[in-house]
Amino acid sequence: MAKIIVPSSYKGGVGKTTITTVIGETLASRGFKVLAIDLDSNCTLTKCYNKLFQDTSSKNLLSETVNDFKGIYQAKENIDIVPSCLENNLLNNIMDIQLKINLQKTGIKDTYDYILIDPPGYWCAHTRNAVFCADILILPGTCSSLDFSAIQLYFDILKNCNIEADTYVAVNKSNTKTNEPGILEKYKNTFGEFLIPGTIPDIPSLKRLTENVNYPIHAAVKKRIENYLDYFLQGENNA
Repeated sequence: MAKIIVPSSYKGGVGKTTITTVIGETLASRGFKVLAIDLDSNCTLTKCYNKLFQDTSSKNLLSETVNDFKGIYQAKENIDIVPSCLENNLLNNIMDIQLKINLQKTGIKDTYDYILIDPPGYWCAHTRNAVFCADILILPGTCSSLDFSAIQLYFDILKNCNIEADTYVAVNKSNTKTNEPGILEKYKNTFGEFLIPGTIPDIPSLKRLTENVNYPIHAAVKKRIENYLDYFLQGENNA
């Protein structure tokens, strides 16, 4: 049965889709079968895998009670995708566990090793559907006080929802020349054991993955990403 990983945020611009892409590419390179589900009407992950304007999208997976879902498309070796669409943002009154129900009902969860869900960068029904599915929840933030505050607020929201997913905070887009002074220490002192050790660097090759998933990543950066991934998968593998 697939483990469901959800990078999620209370605001946009924190590199959520980049993290989703990097994790998916890394898992696929290890031979795992990965399904990416794009719930964001911005369709960034969908564009990344060149799957815009498909007949069936995650809108159908969210809004319909389905037994046999036809909206899964092969993206590349070991990676399939359920694309998003512009109309996703028009959905209203979605039950917060509809996605969880449909992933089980259709057998999708039994077909993959990992499912990665990319929700919108704000708290809405689409995000709640993703979060309520999650086994692993990653809250990314850049090296700014605004993103730090957004993660604090998100923690309060998650507590009120009784979320049971293993939750981690990731410091993303780190650059020693542009980081807000003292922000890394602030993250460490506040989030403690929830904080993934190290940071994800602010470098062009990671950004360009969301434009070209075959863009080469420098070996040193790839190793850092491997260590990052292994950190939050370790508890799952030992469970």
